[in-house]
Amino acid sequence: MPKKHIKHFLTPPSLNVSPFIAGNNQLTICNGVNPSYKLGQLIKDLGYVQVGATLQAGKPIRSLHHFRQDGSTNKILATVDDATSDDTQLFYSTGGNWTEITTAETAWANDATMDIEMEDFIKYCFFVGYSSTDGFLANLSLTGTTASTTTNITNMPQAKYIKRYRDRLYVANCYLSATAYPYRVYYSSVPSAGSISWTTASDYIEVDYSEQITGIEQNWDRLMIFTEFSAYMYDQSQKKKVWDVGCAGQRTIQNAGAYMIFANKDNVYASTGGRPTPVGTPILPLLRHSTPSNWRSAVVDNEYHLFLGGTSAYPVTANGISYVNLLATLSIDTGMWRWRELYDSIDSMCRYTSSGDDFLLLGCADGEVMKKSKMTDTTPVFTDDGKAISSHFRTKAYDMNDPSVEKEIKKLVAYCEYGQGLTLRYRIMDKNREVLMPFTSIGTLNKVVNIFDNFKTLKGNFIEIEGKERSSKKAWQFYGFSLEYEFI
Repeated sequence: MPKKHIKHFLTPPSLNVSPFIAGNNQLTICNGVNPSYKLGQLIKDLGYVQVGATLQAGKPIRSLHHFRQDGSTNKILATVDDATSDDTQLFYSTGGNWTEITTAETAWANDATMDIEMEDFIKYCFFVGYSSTDGFLANLSLTGTTASTTTNITNMPQAKYIKRYRDRLYVANCYLSATAYPYRVYYSSVPSAGSISWTTASDYIEVDYSEQITGIEQNWDRLMIFTEFSAYMYDQSQKKKVWDVGCAGQRTIQNAGAYMIFANKDNVYASTGGRPTPVGTPILPLLRHSTPSNWRSAVVDNEYHLFLGGTSAYPVTANGISYVNLLATLSIDTGMWRWRELYDSIDSMCRYTSSGDDFLLLGCADGEVMKKSKMTDTTPVFTDDGKAISSHFRTKAYDMNDPSVEKEIKKLVAYCEYGQGLTLRYRIMDKNREVLMPFTSIGTLNKVVNIFDNFKTLKGNFIEIEGKERSSKKAWQFYGFSLEYEFI
């Protein structure tokens, strides 16, 4: 009797591939499952825990930033609307509870629903931002816990985006003297005696004059300036248009070593300075059915995390499955995407470094900040702030090397540790592809080697296997399976 052994999952998962070209070791659903931590096997994703108390109940954490002032002084910064959504509040934490910097709320009176960007320079953190309701944020600088509306920012234009490049600070998509400059980038002086100044009459560059700037970033000793459909490079002496590939927004742009990764409505792209390479093709259905203005990103441990969102009323959909609060992750080391539904909706993300280790922080819509657990944690977290985590993987539709002939499963052997509720199911596909047979339970995994040989008499040209589990239990580890079947 013929057998098929699936002994690893090294082919990157994809939502965008035909059954005839999908690899035998390739997943077509990889939700709540990590195929990159241990090569070849699948591990259920870990959860997250709350950092400190709620900042402002029911108000989104709109911005997160790890302010590394110097080698010995650093803190997490978070912004949130006040209780009445009239003003913006600034809080800091060193890993525990949160403390408000009250002078910031005074400076940001009547500035609410702000997406705020932050940048470190000369031992200060600088703030810019914008909202569609209240316009541009009042400029602010911070050192220690002292916020100022004048120090190093006198004459500084208000702006949507900010970035340090070489020896200057740059702000983009600006507002100055009651006039908007959506195509302009202003820059500061070179620091002198620990301070910078701004000469707005002359110290600026402009791009495009048609599409407003959507984000800026630095890498390869260049400043990158993005619009929705284009990208420009600037080296402090000249600028030039380099790509007809744009960016959906500042919060999709991240550096991972030599790579700059960003996203637009067409794809996720990576570049090392040359023409951007599309890297999001395996999750294109998710990108196309989500809203780019909701996207948020961060890079931690050489993984690009892109929050795509989705609500119960407007979910992110792909291949007939709806997702809510969806986070997609690209492992740069393995080239594998995975995705996972979070319990919370996310409004901001950032990387936080503590004791030489990096962690992903999530700013939630309910006023809480979460720290994502890692496999290397002393005590890994198996819940999303106490809530059960769902996991779901699905293989390709196997034709056993002959799609024209019907087959019938006789036996399946699954290899797994800590199954504890992971249930395998299967379905067949015959000539009537438009009406798929529902999935039928195979059984629950509770051993390292699990043998199932009581299959119903079901036959079809294609056979598909999936695993599902939802719990707060220790993360399962799935190695593969063996199928015994016969041709009909």
